[in-house]
Amino acid sequence: MGCFLEEARLGLLTTVLSWRPSHFHLLVIAHLSVWAALSFLAPPPTHGQILADGIAAVVNDKVITFLEINQEVAETEKMLRENLQGEELFERLKEAKLNVLKALIERQLIIQDFKKQGGLIPDTYTNERINDIIRTQYGGDRVAFIKTLYDRGTTMQKYREEIEDNAIVGYMRNKYVVQTVLVSPYQIEQYYAQNLRLFQQDEQVKVSSIVLRKSLFPSQKTGSNGKQITYDPQEELAKEILYKLDTGSDFADLAKAYSEGSNKDDGGELGWVTQSGKTAINPELWPAISKLQPGEHTDVISTSDGYYYILQVEDRKKSTVTSLEDVHAQIEQTVINEESQLRQQEWLDSLRAKAFIKMFL
Repeated sequence: MGCFLEEARLGLLTTVLSWRPSHFHLLVIAHLSVWAALSFLAPPPTHGQILADGIAAVVNDKVITFLEINQEVAETEKMLRENLQGEELFERLKEAKLNVLKALIERQLIIQDFKKQGGLIPDTYTNERINDIIRTQYGGDRVAFIKTLYDRGTTMQKYREEIEDNAIVGYMRNKYVVQTVLVSPYQIEQYYAQNLRLFQQDEQVKVSSIVLRKSLFPSQKTGSNGKQITYDPQEELAKEILYKLDTGSDFADLAKAYSEGSNKDDGGELGWVTQSGKTAINPELWPAISKLQPGEHTDVISTSDGYYYILQVEDRKKSTVTSLEDVHAQIEQTVINEESQLRQQEWLDSLRAKAFIKMFL
């Protein structure tokens, strides 16, 4: 039965590829009917069998096979299999292959539209491109290049077609997307006004720190009332350091002498910090420094991550907004990208509307 099914499938695929375009849509219907009947006779396919062979989609008179999808998704599949298993692996693989199939369909729509318009990629372009690849990637060794194609299971003719198809997609995208996008000064100004927060520089505070790790186990001592009390020797040390600061000792000298932070040799200097973003300081520390002026220091701050901090503010920078002039080029590129995505979607939607597309995934 297995051999019969395989021969039938190959026979149908061969017929599909050789049929005249005018009869193609009727053939698809017949093909699906026969395929369904054969599948009914066959044992239930496994997940792997469903996605391993056969026709994945039809785009006008072009067939996309599961083999093509598997080749495109090979690296992603390898990564998924290393990290997932069972039903989750199957669903993620199916999602990845569906995304690849959609991309292959879009690619076919573009190529077919190019050819429908009478477009042609000159052989001279393809030859020059191959010669460039041999020269830059294989040191001029054509034999090594041919061997690489063989190892990948492809032929020179298929490789030439791939180069031509890539050129077609690039040309068509440039024609219908890139060249149609024009960004006006008004659009840039509007984007700037609507996204002002993106260009705001948060208030910055230049800070130095003295850091002590809390003791793992509390100690005990006799209090002034004669009773035993629990205390942390590190907290006591922090209070002594604070007293020295309050009585005129230099912060940097105390940091070098007592701090357990990695910046102690730099006098405890942390540099510029903000309340949020990449340079954000521990949120438990920000309230203590937010109102201090340069030269002022905090009390001892106990944090939930097991440390005592004493911070000194060295300098401050107010919150500012980057001028439009400084971010003009950045905004222009952002708007171009957004407009390009929109134009490309509209263009591809128009191609889909004129095409016969059937997916079997």
